[in-house]
Amino acid sequence: MTDAAAMPVLDLNVLIAMYGDDSAATITLALSGFRREATKYVQQLQSAAQQNAPADIARLCHSLKSMCGLIGAVQLMQLCAALEQAARQQDQLVLQAQLPALADVWLALLTELNRTLLQHGHTDV
Repeated sequence: MTDAAAMPVLDLNVLIAMYGDDSAATITLALSGFRREATKYVQQLQSAAQQNAPADIARLCHSLKSMCGLIGAVQLMQLCAALEQAARQQDQLVLQAQLPALADVWLALLTELNRTLLQHGHTDV
């Protein structure tokens, strides 16, 4: 697996390429929508991890990974890919080693999302 920490937390170039628009309105709409929905997924994922539910971890990681890919949340996308694979293979060692990183990677992304939203004029941060 590639070292996720060496990757950007948020790569706006991915979002701009995906939407074909670099306007503040598009960026804030996409990022605020992602933040709202991803927060729910991360909470459900943390709950599934506490319950040791690999099928739920795999499903949630798959969905969250796809959402991350749409906006350029590179570190979280890479972590979700690794967690999804480990959960599908029921590899408890990898899950135990990588699940604790979820909170830190999510916090770093949330911080970057809020900073970027403010920078683009979005005040609901």
